[in-house]
Parts: sequence; C-alpha cells; structure tokens
Amino acid sequence: MDINKKRVLIVDDNSKSRRIFDAHCTSMGFETVMANNGEEAMEILAGDPYFDLIITDVMMPYMTGFDLTKKLALSARTKEIPVIATSAFHDWKKARAAYELIVDGFVPKPVMKDVLKKEIEKIMGAKL
Repeated sequence: MDINKKRVLIVDDNSKSRRIFDAHCTSMGFETVMANNGEEAMEILAGDPYFDLIITDVMMPYMTGFDLTKKLALSARTKEIPVIATSAFHDWKKARAAYELIVDGFVPKPVMKDVLKKEIEKIMGAKL
C-alpha cells in the first residue's frame, strides 16, 4: 500500500458499477477496496477502518446503503469517514428525508467522472 494515496471503499452489489467507480477513483489517484454489499463492507472495516472515503450504493441486498451508513455513524472507528451515496433512484431528496440519513454527498447513476470528482473535492476540501 502506498501511504501517500488516499483510500476509498466502494460498496455496490453491481459488479459493473464497482468497476466504473474503481476506474474513476483510481484515475484520480485513490487506492480502492471493493465490497459487494454492506455486510462485506462492515467486515472489511472491522479489520481495517483506515479509509478516507466510502462510496456506497443505496439499494443493495443484505444491508442497504442506508443501513450501512447508520452503522458507520455508530462506530467510533468509522463515524468520521465521509460517505458518498449513489443510486439510480433520482428523487434523492425524498429518499434522504424518508430515511433521515446523513451522508456527505450524493452521485447519481450512471456515474460521470466529472460529477464524482466534483463531489469528492467538495467533501475532501481539496483538488484532485
């Protein structure tokens, strides 16, 4: 692991979406780790909570992105990691209000690299 690289955990049950996020994040200089769902993400974080960012799909089996984000907020080891939610569901304001979920950013699917980059820069307070 390159200690100078920022690390991002990509959580999505769709392998194509994971590959797209991986390609975009890698091209921006991130080291990436991928999880197929929220449960797998929690297992990864239990052993290695040192991530600079988490990108999670909202709708996944076993543990939704909403549930994952709630669990992250309850843990002292993960509550400070910024979270970007992503979904093909475009009425994000209603979804966010319905789940009373606090995330740091949102990127709609299909994800565009420039939109993702802008959201990451906003959250991390730095140019990539």
